[in-house]
Amino acid sequence: MNMNEKSYAEIGAILKKFEIGGITDALTDGLEESYAQLPAEIIFDKTATLVSAVGGGESNYDTRSWTPSENGVYSFDMEVYFEENMYTNFLLGIAALGAGELDFKNITEDTSGVDWENGTGKRTVSFEWNEHAYTLEARVENDWFDSDVAEQLSKIISSNGNGKQLFFTSDGYQECIVFYRNADWADIFQSETGLSLSSY
Repeated sequence: MNMNEKSYAEIGAILKKFEIGGITDALTDGLEESYAQLPAEIIFDKTATLVSAVGGGESNYDTRSWTPSENGVYSFDMEVYFEENMYTNFLLGIAALGAGELDFKNITEDTSGVDWENGTGKRTVSFEWNEHAYTLEARVENDWFDSDVAEQLSKIISSNGNGKQLFFTSDGYQECIVFYRNADWADIFQSETGLSLSSY
């Protein structure tokens, strides 16, 4: 199955069956126009591009703040622009997937161990969920997201025991795409979209 042979509108119709929101005619038309202008040697996964577009949220570069979308998918560039609160925003993006189930509270990010000049060190983000306190630890590599944090959070959520977990995929470049669903949903989603999902 080559989903890239389908139009963005056709891919959008498939994604809507999986409760992916935010897909509009204006969005799919714009992506189709951009895709048509790509050089032949550039390989883009159209399905991943579309879910990334509706999962990216809204950035305010004046206030350096970010608001997650609530479209059933969360996506972010692994080279993070708002690096000072990248893991706070990660938790907010994941929380938006849960429709209230992932109601992380009292999120606190500690960057006191960061050497900003050299882009090294360690940092943590702490939060409370389901009456338990958790701390995620990250290595600092300039403005790059430490994927170990995603693994730590994924294990915490999986241990909650409600049958849902985090599933991850990529656009083949720097974009991380995340879903919060059960295994049956993930199996059918992979089969119909061709996107390969993984869990830590």
